[in-house]
Amino acid sequence: MNQHSSPMQRKAQIAGWACRSMAITIPILTILSWVLGTVPSELTRRFGQEAVQQLDSVQIVLVFLLSLLPALALARTLFLMASCFDCFAGTDWFGSAQPKALTRAGSWLVLSGILTFLVPTLIGFVVSLNTAEGARMLVISISSNGVLSVLFGLLIWMLGHFWSKANALAAENARFV
Repeated sequence: MNQHSSPMQRKAQIAGWACRSMAITIPILTILSWVLGTVPSELTRRFGQEAVQQLDSVQIVLVFLLSLLPALALARTLFLMASCFDCFAGTDWFGSAQPKALTRAGSWLVLSGILTFLVPTLIGFVVSLNTAEGARMLVISISSNGVLSVLFGLLIWMLGHFWSKANALAAENARFV
């Protein structure tokens, strides 16, 4: 870190580093939960031993990929937030890069929240493909994590959107002055 930077710039650098670290860590932890057997045991608990034993390799890969989707959307959100913090760590505090990154981060966070709702339903569908007609399951999952992700994502998206409008208005006013 530059010794001539302000405390806000140093905090922004740390926040950017933290965002990138978490963006890398979250998908890795999701993959590790599969490798260590946490996710398969959760599937067994939720759907039953028989349904999980009937899964073929294509279904296992689909369930694995589906379970990664919310983590990857959240990782993308964190990388975009890191780029916003990088702008704060530099000297371009009121540029156009931050609102764009903030707007995109908000939309990715909304997507992550929506995926938090959809993925359990899709996983339930994939797991129950091989089961008998009457044994198929419909899984609906509503969690505070998904609700908060959608709400905070919308808030971040709106802040970035309004910040972009404010930048455009400031640029227009600067032409008249």
